Amino acid sequence: MVQLAFVKKDSHHIPCGPMVLCQSIAVQICQLNKNDASCIKIDHELVSQEEGKMAEINQVSLGDAIYQRLSQDLVSGKLRPNEKVTIRGLAERLGTSSTPVRDAVQRLLRDEALEQRSMRDVRVPVPTKAQYLEIASIRRELEGFAASRAAEMVGPKEIRRLNQIIEKNEAAAKAGRWSQAVKYNQEFHFALVEGADMPILLAILSRLWLRMGPLIAGYYAREQVALVRHHQTIVAACENRDPAAAAAAMRADIDDAKEGIIRYIESFTTND
Repeated sequence: MVQLAFVKKDSHHIPCGPMVLCQSIAVQICQLNKNDASCIKIDHELVSQEEGKMAEINQVSLGDAIYQRLSQDLVSGKLRPNEKVTIRGLAERLGTSSTPVRDAVQRLLRDEALEQRSMRDVRVPVPTKAQYLEIASIRRELEGFAASRAAEMVGPKEIRRLNQIIEKNEAAAKAGRWSQAVKYNQEFHFALVEGADMPILLAILSRLWLRMGPLIAGYYAREQVALVRHHQTIVAACENRDPAAAAAAMRADIDDAKEGIIRYIESFTTND
């Protein structure tokens, strides 16, 4: 099983395998999405925009890059529960051949981040109520612990970053850009763990968000409910060096969404 970690690419976080490959994979992902302005620069080195570079990437590295790209789409909620994905459709969107896409999809099936319902039907899974509650309870403890640790460790720079994410989240929600708002929600949670300087925990949480990202994003985008109230409390607790308050606010952030997310899960059964 591949261990996910996250590397920083400007304001994004890219799940990544062995850390020695992180930068090269980030470059390859940007080559898969040349129109993304945030991909213009990685570690102050310009990413080549020339056509034809994709053909020069070997299949193994390309497969890794596509796996990381699709993982990020799941974590950030770009892909939603019950959404059907096809090898051909993904290959066309990423501008590559079917073989490395098929390899990436197989890895995500093994990760249970995708599910195969039939030979021609691969989808983003809809977790059961029991699966969701189990993962939510794990997140509650781990992310609560991370929040308490962050309250002990973060400085002015990290506080500014967290506040900037909250501001972007609020602006996106106010403008009705809910896909962006839910992306900033995920970014806040991961930035807090980074501020706690807990890379092993971040790798563990990235695996959980690989399965929960689509569900959380789909719920908030449908219900269009506030995302940042508890986030603001967490930042205030970090400023006051209050680990207990930070942990309590993070747990409340996860708990408050439970009933709504369960209704969202049940809506898929009702629609069927």
